[in-house]
Amino acid sequence: MNAKHTKKHRSRFIPFRMTRDIVKVWKYAYRPFLLFELVYKLLTIGVFIPLLTILFNKILDVGGFNAAANHDLLRFVFSRYGLISLLLMAPIAIMLIYTELAVLVYIAYYGIQEKRARIRPVLLKAISRLPGLWRIGIFGLALYLLLLFPLLDAGIGGSLLPNVTIPNFVTGELMKTSIGTIALVIVALIILVLNLFCIYALPIMVLEGKNQFWNAARRSGRLFWRSKWSLVRAVLEWAFIFLILFILLICLFIFIGMMLPDGGGESTLFITFGIMLSLGLYIATLVMTPLFITVITLLYVRYQGVHNVNIDIDGVDASVWEGRDMRRSLLRRYRSAVTTFGLLILIAIGWGATTLLTDWGEANDKFIIMAHRGAVTSGVENTMGAFEGAIRARADYIELDILQTKDGKLAVIHDENLKRLSGKNVNVYDLTLAQLQQIPLRVGEFSDYVPSLDDVLERTKGKIKLNVELKTHGHEKNLVPIFVDTIRKHKAEKQIIVQSLDYELVQQVKKAAPDLTVGYVIFATFAPLNRFEADFFVVEESFARPRLIRSAKMSGKPIYVWTVNDVDSVERFYTLGADGIITDIAAEAIDTIQILHQEEKLEQ
Repeated sequence: MNAKHTKKHRSRFIPFRMTRDIVKVWKYAYRPFLLFELVYKLLTIGVFIPLLTILFNKILDVGGFNAAANHDLLRFVFSRYGLISLLLMAPIAIMLIYTELAVLVYIAYYGIQEKRARIRPVLLKAISRLPGLWRIGIFGLALYLLLLFPLLDAGIGGSLLPNVTIPNFVTGELMKTSIGTIALVIVALIILVLNLFCIYALPIMVLEGKNQFWNAARRSGRLFWRSKWSLVRAVLEWAFIFLILFILLICLFIFIGMMLPDGGGESTLFITFGIMLSLGLYIATLVMTPLFITVITLLYVRYQGVHNVNIDIDGVDASVWEGRDMRRSLLRRYRSAVTTFGLLILIAIGWGATTLLTDWGEANDKFIIMAHRGAVTSGVENTMGAFEGAIRARADYIELDILQTKDGKLAVIHDENLKRLSGKNVNVYDLTLAQLQQIPLRVGEFSDYVPSLDDVLERTKGKIKLNVELKTHGHEKNLVPIFVDTIRKHKAEKQIIVQSLDYELVQQVKKAAPDLTVGYVIFATFAPLNRFEADFFVVEESFARPRLIRSAKMSGKPIYVWTVNDVDSVERFYTLGADGIITDIAAEAIDTIQILHQEEKLEQ
């Protein structure tokens, strides 16, 4: 009878039940949550990341990979030095990530018990569990914390969780075909499903003291299935609440604008709004992960019950931190772990204190907008229709690709196989230029033909500059001399810049034509850019981090980011100090930069 009553009580719908429960927990937990997250994020930025970065760079230097990029970096990953870096750095990262998340789980659980957790004993509890991570389950925990959870890219996770995403240049190319789009959707669904089935693994491991990840994951899957509708309701509640907050923020912004005198105060309004938005986003970074941990801990307790919880095995109630005997007993019990972890912290502080990681840069007065393969909203990529659209959009450059044909001519096309654009399964290197130009290309409502580099140079002269990317398919013959002769023939040395993913090709072009501006395209690197010889750099968006941009600035070389396809990212790379972007939204990017320039003038 009691069980039936409990079941009936659980099934009864209570409006905003999860939100009410979260408020009750945060009544006791908000201070330790915010204090711990603030300190841990500062330690991550100022100590942990610099420490791991220096360690990784030392391994690169020892292995002779200090200038590794693109495919050379992949070669490093599969070398013995890549294995050494994995064996050294992955355990450190796992311990740091697990410690943060475990502390948050403890704080949430004590809040559920209507107790305010003390950070020091909770932190010691989490650290004392670290030796147990070295059991067989650490491999599954590593896959979850370092790959599966970051791939979810939901804005939640530990401070040190890596930013693991599929690069935009890969997803962008895949989404241009139906099969590629379907494959991306399937991968995204697999990542989502696996994360949902593992969602309670951390509370199970932390609160029950069981460090076998695979067992925890299996139990988490069963628990997820029982609690799935509660999770759905929680997501809907959050979405509704954030919508209300957003509407209130807009209303407040409009009200303040109406109160300002006509013709004045706009700059103050925008500055105030910008500060409020920035502060709100920063606070969100502090609370999102504790909120997520609170939800999954609440649901774990609700559906699993407290009978499995085993956090007091050490005899210490972390909501009480009083009495010298308790301190001595706890410190004596975990003296080794505390001493080791404290020593690591001291070493990290001494080593990492001189390094400062920041997201600030100095915006350039002249921010270059390059239309990626032309304006693809005006024509087929890399054709004259798209190029004329880029000219109308007032882009600074057209970024275009060239491949060599069977007869040694230079065709303006990206794919070495024409199946995606024409439906014909033929390769560029198997066709002469004349044969290639007989095949119609179609994308959506647009159709066109492959132009030659000669055609493009002639028809764009005096209208727009070009960024010519030399691409290779492995069947080239005298590519560099033919390319340089073509540029000389059209007297286009000042009209173009040249770039390539092939570092050796970059060096060959620069040697053959020192007067040309030649850049290196990088889709992956951990090395400072001053280790590469090039006139400029083009870096894939996911690797264009502040440290890399600063390294280009220190070497006095321009740095461009590709492929930037949303307005927020345009603004971000502008404020970080990049020299420009390669983008599919040239017109929108130009408008965004003009607005930013106007705001800067108003602030002055």
